[in-house]
Amino acid sequence: NTNEVKSWFVNRYLYSAHKDVLTEQQRNNFELAKHSFSLLNEEFSFSKVLVSSNDIMVNTPNGDIYYEYLSSGFKSCLSIIFGIIKDIEFRFKDPGINAHEFDGIILIDELELHLHPEWQAKIAKILVKVFPQAQFVAATHSPHILQGANPNEIIALASDNGKVYRRKLDGQKYGYQGWTVEEILVDVMGMSDTRTEKYYQEIDNFEQAIDSDNYLVAESAYIELDSLLHPNNNMRKLLKLELASVKGDV
Repeated sequence: NTNEVKSWFVNRYLYSAHKDVLTEQQRNNFELAKHSFSLLNEEFSFSKVLVSSNDIMVNTPNGDIYYEYLSSGFKSCLSIIFGIIKDIEFRFKDPGINAHEFDGIILIDELELHLHPEWQAKIAKILVKVFPQAQFVAATHSPHILQGANPNEIIALASDNGKVYRRKLDGQKYGYQGWTVEEILVDVMGMSDTRTEKYYQEIDNFEQAIDSDNYLVAESAYIELDSLLHPNNNMRKLLKLELASVKGDV
């Protein structure tokens, strides 16, 4: 809960001004939370909390801004970090422990939720930096998270007739860091296709027209495909060559 972890951070800030109110572990955990701003972006840092309104201020290259003005991805990443620190404090009170020394298991479901793909690619490594001794087990449907994973960190699950099993993956020296998102979706996550029904309809129309030497129908299908494809897709050149091969006299 974003508001809950934000309130925890503000609470720690206010109490840190009073001697002997916070334990040593709570003070250390608050320092870790403050440092998290810079871990997410080295040009950002925690500035202060406005006591009159409990607003968190963040120092940026453009000066101090309100916490609420940070990107949603930035705030989501902070919420994950603050939430883990807060939960460690709640579960381990006597004796307390420093969150960055926690060596247990942390389970996270749908790690990519509410994160832009750019943050999805970063979040796993950021968590390992903040909690270097913890073991994370995270469920995800994000190819961007898998793309940044180290070798042997990925367990791909699939189901057959209601039974879940582990899919066998080809081991790679660098994991999937050199793979495209599309390759990961198909070969790692088991997605059967990454194209739309509209694309296949038009490519089928085009190929049938080429096979029957029907230039006008092929040209019409090509125009549709030209509108569907990415502007830099090399397939457009191949389609043009095929189209030219049946042009003849129209």
